[in-house]
Amino acid sequence: MLTLDKHSRVPLYKQIEEQIMLLIRLGVYQPDALLPSIREVAAQASLNFNTVKKAFANLEALGVIYTTPGKGSFVSGRAPENRQLQETAVSQLTHALQSALAKGVPLEEVLNLAQRVYQHQIPSAATPE
Repeated sequence: MLTLDKHSRVPLYKQIEEQIMLLIRLGVYQPDALLPSIREVAAQASLNFNTVKKAFANLEALGVIYTTPGKGSFVSGRAPENRQLQETAVSQLTHALQSALAKGVPLEEVLNLAQRVYQHQIPSAATPE
């Protein structure tokens, strides 16, 4: 289900968050769909339970998922259009672009990278933060 890069500088819990959000955005997980349990994800990815738990807790705090005790974690009905997430992403992207500009990365390279990411040619875990 998830493809994690254990050598990336992006923390594993962040990679989990981003990949779950992408799967929701792509429609793999529809609103109110049951997500795999934290234990399942941890076992499948050979990760510590607490790493996955942190990712799920962050997703819940962002309103992307909700948890029903005894039943599991589900995709929030408002997850695909979460304005708070989009605003945060725009802010982070602005900061990254300002940093790229200051470090001399040509606009053409930035645009090429953006196109590759949006076409899913680069896994989200491998993209720089």
